[in-house]
Amino acid sequence: MSTKEQLLKEIEQSPDYLIEEVLNFLLFVKLRLKQKITTNTNLETHSIQENSILEMIDEITQDIPESELEQLPTDFSKNLDHYLYGLPKVEE
Repeated sequence: MSTKEQLLKEIEQSPDYLIEEVLNFLLFVKLRLKQKITTNTNLETHSIQENSILEMIDEITQDIPESELEQLPTDFSKNLDHYLYGLPKVEE
């Protein structure tokens, strides 16, 4: 006797309230399985498509002329004391 046949036999002999509980449980398990498969699929496709942060920065900065990049500060913490404590800005 297969599992399905055995389950059907048990269902025939069970009261309605128990059948309802079993049905709810079965639907719950199927939903959880579907969500798990969907989540795994999303994680796999997301990790494949995702670039590293350095690659993203390279893509963004590739169109900026070198002369513009040279004008940017090399140390963004240079005036940290000015922003935190109100001290005068350090001049270059």
